Amino acid sequence: MGPRLSVRAVFYHQNHILLCKHKDDRGFWYITPGGGVEHGETLEAAFHRELMEELGMKATMGDVLCIRDLIADRHPTPYLPDHFHQLEIFVEGLSPSFIAEASKLDPDQIGYEWVHTDELDNILFFPTELVSIFKHRNFSIIYQGHKL
Repeated sequence: MGPRLSVRAVFYHQNHILLCKHKDDRGFWYITPGGGVEHGETLEAAFHRELMEELGMKATMGDVLCIRDLIADRHPTPYLPDHFHQLEIFVEGLSPSFIAEASKLDPDQIGYEWVHTDELDNILFFPTELVSIFKHRNFSIIYQGHKL
């Protein structure tokens, strides 16, 4: 079985980044909006579907900012299934417009929040190993690989 493909949207407004907010036994944690690309679905179609499901938002899909591998066997955690491998494509989100209620929140998702980029060091943000890249908007290296 190959890796799961995921598209993740990155929206900045002034010094803030839009994040989906989750809560579980770790407390609050945050990720960029997005999710898995379904069989036969284009990356752009998945981008639009995920935004409507998680945020009730329409937006334009911009350029690829970075790509990373998430390989659970190299970074064991009780929060990822054994042998889970996901290839995450982070893309720029442009011209966001909230048009409806979110239609299908992810498990543990309680909403979304515009977080000041300086706060990324102080919250549980995934991918934790890329906090500096997201904080400083430094996407000069496209392929991030798998980092611990």
